Amino acid sequence: MNNTQYINEINKIIKKFIFESRKFVQYSCFPYGLHDLLIIKEKNTKLVYDFEYFSFTKSTKSLISIKSLLDESQNEDAMILLRSVFENYLSTRYFQEHPDRIDDFISNPVQIALGHYIVNEGGMIVNRDKVQVGKQSHGPSTYKLGKDKTYFTRFYDILSRYAHCNYGIIDHYIDMPTYTYSKENNPLLIRIFVIFIFTKLFESVVTVEGEDHKDERSEQSCYQLVKDSLSLQNELFSYLIVYFKSNNEHEYLRFQNKHMKELLKSMKKSLHEPLGSIDKTFLT
Repeated sequence: MNNTQYINEINKIIKKFIFESRKFVQYSCFPYGLHDLLIIKEKNTKLVYDFEYFSFTKSTKSLISIKSLLDESQNEDAMILLRSVFENYLSTRYFQEHPDRIDDFISNPVQIALGHYIVNEGGMIVNRDKVQVGKQSHGPSTYKLGKDKTYFTRFYDILSRYAHCNYGIIDHYIDMPTYTYSKENNPLLIRIFVIFIFTKLFESVVTVEGEDHKDERSEQSCYQLVKDSLSLQNELFSYLIVYFKSNNEHEYLRFQNKHMKELLKSMKKSLHEPLGSIDKTFLT
């Protein structure tokens, strides 16, 4: 396949993710832990599921917006939203593996939002009596686990360039000799980043043995969608790795291409990591 064909295939995957995710949120995402907390005033591990569903619902809404931006060739703004989805995934996976951190992920953020707790300059969380009740996280880098560690630094740096006023992406906004806001940049690369991250979150929350689904057909569709996405990514990462390895048209891009090639290799290897209940032996 060529670039255009790959883009069309990814667009189809994104549409399917939106369809299945909307259905999952509507029929399966319920705040079980919050319900218990309000009724019996007790924190329990159901709050971990609450956080998963919150993160997934938030990310689904972002994916819908990302699709709209991609349709309008506003790829840079799609990357800004993708950073949020990536952070949602990292937080969700970390909380799943550290269910004892309920206060850090649930209680403290709510109390801070309500103004009952305050974060001081040192990052300490204190209540209205000035008693320390926790410490604010140092950010997404503290939540990376497993194979995510192999690509996190390079990938998060790329995402952050779009979220901040970083002159390193000047090429996206200039068409010599003038600035431009209508230039379409990296349509294929950005799309594979989108399905790469959303697939990981989807795997972690939706395609998990024992998870509730609307019906058996919906469950099977979700599992097949993840397999289709992983297969496409596996093929496309190889395609892009070859491209960045052989792209020697501009000498000044030599190091950038090398870094991108290494990033894509790490991302491709991470596809094999088990996150939910998908049997990944089909990946080569």
